[in-house]
Amino acid sequence: MNVINHKITLGLTTLMLFCFGNINAQGDGPRSFMLAPKGVWGVDVKWLDMKQNIIPSGNGFIPGADIKVNAFPVSLFHSFSIKGKFAMVQAMVSPANFDGTIDLSKYGLGVQKTSSSGFSDGLVGFRMGLIGAPAINVVDFMKKKPAFSMMGMFRMWYSGTYDAKNLINLGTNRLTFEFGLPMNIPFGKNPKMPFWLETVPEIRFFTGNTKPTLASFGASKTRQTPLFICENHLTKNLHPKFWVGIDARFQYGGTTIVDGETDLDTRMNIFGLGISTGYQALSFLGFKASYGDVIYGYNGAESRMLRIGATFAYVNMKKANTEASDNSK
Repeated sequence: MNVINHKITLGLTTLMLFCFGNINAQGDGPRSFMLAPKGVWGVDVKWLDMKQNIIPSGNGFIPGADIKVNAFPVSLFHSFSIKGKFAMVQAMVSPANFDGTIDLSKYGLGVQKTSSSGFSDGLVGFRMGLIGAPAINVVDFMKKKPAFSMMGMFRMWYSGTYDAKNLINLGTNRLTFEFGLPMNIPFGKNPKMPFWLETVPEIRFFTGNTKPTLASFGASKTRQTPLFICENHLTKNLHPKFWVGIDARFQYGGTTIVDGETDLDTRMNIFGLGISTGYQALSFLGFKASYGDVIYGYNGAESRMLRIGATFAYVNMKKANTEASDNSK
């Protein structure tokens, strides 16, 4: 294959794999954790339109809230090698705004309006191959047969915009530590364009918030129990440039504790489904879109999401071709 063909193929793989950048209630989306070549630099930008009774950062449920969120996550990423294993670093910021209402009638305060703009929680992250995830250049990557892979993932979410005087905030005024094991399983009759099953079990731990909002009515500290999440995607290329998929996501835990008292009404027990699609417009530019909704939400938890994004990627093809030539000797 010549360099031009390699560039096209890179677009049909790498650009469809990296789909980062959303606020954490909605997950990362399909083809976000699949194995990719080393030496890729890229940026992923998205627009998320959400209507929900979950706080904008995604980790907390507020019964009686009705919130409309617009978020514009931007992620930077780079893949490389650590002792022959695939590795990647990632950083995300998420400009956002929301407006909505929260029903405080049971406290005698009626329905209160709330709105804010600024940044939702962002993150810095790292992942590394554990099984079936070698670090190889893009030329050799194209010769690799689809196979099972598993990676270890760690991400730290930092707080976005926060003001304790507000009922609801974009940020959380705390840190979140996330650990996961992304796995990718190819299957199907066509080895060149198989079905891909991505499953990402993960758990999140939260530090406490020592400046709770007005919605906590004078509490000195709030915290959450650990939150377990399992994100799943089944995707398939119908054409080298076009793929479709089905998404499923389960969340359990994350109960709010206010000054030592557990509020079971805020427990996250949510199952959602969605559909996604992606199209490779140019060798360095891919687009994707998803729609998702909560099918079951404990105590009335709701969330509806539309996500549209684009990924730009760059790799040094001269270096990749040189490495591939050296490896073939």
